Amino acid sequence: MQSKTMTTTHIDINGIRIGPGEPPYFVAELGICHGGDLEVALQLARQAAAAGAPCVKTETFQADRLVGDPALTTSYVINGETRTELLAEHMSRFQLSFNQHHAIKKECDRLGVSFMATAHDAESVEFLKDIGAAAVKAASPDLIHIPLLRCMAASGLAVFLDTGSAHLHEIVQAVSTLRGAGAQRIVVNHNPAGHPAAAHRHDLRQIPRLMQILGVPVGISDHYEGYDMLPAATALGACALEKPISEDRFVQEPERNWSISIADLPEQLQRIREVYLALQPMDTLHLTPEQEQYRLRNRMSLVAAKDLAPGDPIDLQHVDFARPRQGIGVEHWDAVHGRLLRRAKPARSFIDWSDLE
Repeated sequence: MQSKTMTTTHIDINGIRIGPGEPPYFVAELGICHGGDLEVALQLARQAAAAGAPCVKTETFQADRLVGDPALTTSYVINGETRTELLAEHMSRFQLSFNQHHAIKKECDRLGVSFMATAHDAESVEFLKDIGAAAVKAASPDLIHIPLLRCMAASGLAVFLDTGSAHLHEIVQAVSTLRGAGAQRIVVNHNPAGHPAAAHRHDLRQIPRLMQILGVPVGISDHYEGYDMLPAATALGACALEKPISEDRFVQEPERNWSISIADLPEQLQRIREVYLALQPMDTLHLTPEQEQYRLRNRMSLVAAKDLAPGDPIDLQHVDFARPRQGIGVEHWDAVHGRLLRRAKPARSFIDWSDLE
């Protein structure tokens, strides 16, 4: 399909600017890694904030509202083994009540970090708006849920949107729907398919491509079984990074196997920060004092290869090269090659311009 290149806009969430050129916005996803236990969720939120995560996210699903067919199943992979269970039972085991989500929001307020959540229905969107959430997220299956997208846009909250297995025209339509309904702060998360998602299914170059096509900040919702995709996505310009966090990613429960163990989060956030810093442009026209000193110490100059007499030529039989930068630099070789000395030079002494005829 033909697409029109757009200027990517930036958005702001509680004073943090999100978009190209800014540090990637990390969303610590509690997901279902709390096991349905509010105290575990609260502790994970505290540890995420202490590690430096600017945002904590939950899932507001309620099985009795979301599952219409009691026979519907869900599948996920742990240690290479596909496991299947009834979706309603799966959700019921991990869901939190609205009051519990509100408790997490209050704790985030106390910690000084933003709170957001995935919503699957209008009631959940209104709930998030009422408690002052910073953003609402549409899960990848809901990218085509036009009534829900319009409800999210009308809330005034920032809207995050996962792509999942959507076609490009569906992603474009979803962003258009949000904009048409008044959404002004939109983030699209490239969301490679799979639970967990294999490396070969990531196609991370979609991140800059989607950013160019959609004109919104684009990040990644990371389901990779490991940490490598976070710095890789950062290197490709991802504006947001979302990944589940857990007490221990090696516990054999769904979602934990593609989470970040909370003890590893500070180090992973630092890795992301260092990759971001490595992408920053440098002013190559104006060197720092440290760079100037490095040049003077390590760039070579012409020195006498042996005791030289007046009239000896500047050539490879009479001249050697050594550090630091004193006298004539090696970059001037073509300008001085063949010229004659006007005075004697002892071996290993630096040759200056005034030494030449």
